[in-house]
Amino acid sequence: MDIRQLNTFRIVAEQLNFTRAAELLYLAQSSVSAHIRGLEKELGVMLFDRIGKQVRLTDAGKKLYSYACKIDDMTDEIRSVVAGEQYLQGSLTIRMPETLANVYMPEVIEQYSNHYPGVRLNFINCSDKELARELSTGRIDIALLMTDDLTMKDVNIKYLKTEPLVMCSSPEHPLAARKSIHPLDLGNQLLLLPKTD
Repeated sequence: MDIRQLNTFRIVAEQLNFTRAAELLYLAQSSVSAHIRGLEKELGVMLFDRIGKQVRLTDAGKKLYSYACKIDDMTDEIRSVVAGEQYLQGSLTIRMPETLANVYMPEVIEQYSNHYPGVRLNFINCSDKELARELSTGRIDIALLMTDDLTMKDVNIKYLKTEPLVMCSSPEHPLAARKSIHPLDLGNQLLLLPKTD
């Protein structure tokens, strides 16, 4: 049993969803499952009831969750006390669209702030056209974008994830009855999309 396994267990227990937990932990879902299986094997108990697509904590899982939270709090305290003046401090400025911020950032901010309470997070908007200059001059430290068509000299770019594209419409729309939509079907439709430069 190690802290990483317990942290994985804690996130799965909070999300009750292995896929969502894997996304939050930036791990493959198979790795998350392996961490949980390792804990269950070592403790000799089932921590989750898996019924179809539903996941629920067992009684043993509920007990372990309480301890996992305490260990997480103690880990943060150890970092703060032992690291002393070397503990990470400063600010991190992030540029991202409001759409991403609303969906993903609340939990990310909470976890980051718990691990690095000495770091102040700043969020700003700037156009994609100014992005390279904003990064090179240090106005922003990180940019999160909704695109896969981006090349910039002297900028380190990493693709984090792919999200499915879903069409939403009124029930009366001609395309609403279809089970799947081809991009060509949207050619003459009025679309509401996130703003891009």
